[in-house]
Amino acid sequence: MKALIVIAFLTVLLTDTYAQDSFMSDVQRFDYNADSALDIKELSVQHLDRVSIHDITYASPRGGVVPAYLVVPNGAGKFAAILWGHWLMPNSPASNREEFLNEAIALAPAGVVSLLIDAPQARPGFKPTPNPVLIAQQVIDLRRGVDLLLSRSEVDPKRIGYVGHSWDAGTGAILDAVDKRFAAFVFMSGPQSNRQYVLFSDSPRMISARKSMDLTKVEQTMQTNAWADPGSYATHLGPAPALFQYGLQDEEWVPLKDAKDYLAMSSGPKEGRFYDCDHALNSKARLERFVFLRQHLALLSLPPGSLDGVPDTK
Repeated sequence: MKALIVIAFLTVLLTDTYAQDSFMSDVQRFDYNADSALDIKELSVQHLDRVSIHDITYASPRGGVVPAYLVVPNGAGKFAAILWGHWLMPNSPASNREEFLNEAIALAPAGVVSLLIDAPQARPGFKPTPNPVLIAQQVIDLRRGVDLLLSRSEVDPKRIGYVGHSWDAGTGAILDAVDKRFAAFVFMSGPQSNRQYVLFSDSPRMISARKSMDLTKVEQTMQTNAWADPGSYATHLGPAPALFQYGLQDEEWVPLKDAKDYLAMSSGPKEGRFYDCDHALNSKARLERFVFLRQHLALLSLPPGSLDGVPDTK
């Protein structure tokens, strides 16, 4: 009996050690030279009533530049900061840094500096690239965005949050696991396990797609690229609190079972909210997003109705 107990203990120990070694190896894929120049260039600036919008670029450690909006409240900081990652819905005019611009402007009076970046797929001259490569670049470019925010004297380094939608909810989950400089995360319509979604989900689009797939090859590919799957990082989230927002009518992109599975297995302080809407979410989600961020980033209150003018994502 004692021998069996020892064997069981050693098995658990070796499994945990292997998992930790695998995680450390995966994390290295998102390393970059933090001492390299940000090379920030301001292309234009627009001054509104209580905020300025700076159209900028900064250098990507993977080459090229990252187009971004920097939204800065008028007055003296210290301000909280939010890094925003947009969705990539096909044919949506908001599949770029424009998606959250109105929301960032609305939040500025609450004491928020916002950085909204274009994902690689939304940048000029983009060429088709394997998704794992794009995920690595986006996570690194987001980490570089944190460096940019921290370089600004008006930003409070202890009050930085992240909001990501859909694909950028997935990159945000990896960001949560590999970069512990954040005070709060909001994940919209994601993340989920890529492997679970492609191979086993009840998504109508995936059920149809699987009919023409060589599932053995697909599973092998997904195993090889598990380092780029948000599902591989669920148990490494935190200690920053996270709000997960999912739509109840989103079976095509994030089936409810996938959403609940990811929420259940994720580590760290967390809240899960479900809304009667599709993948784009809705105004109730926007309001609850602000309430969560106000609590965890110590934001100022906004007058009632301040977010009513923010258009829904389409």
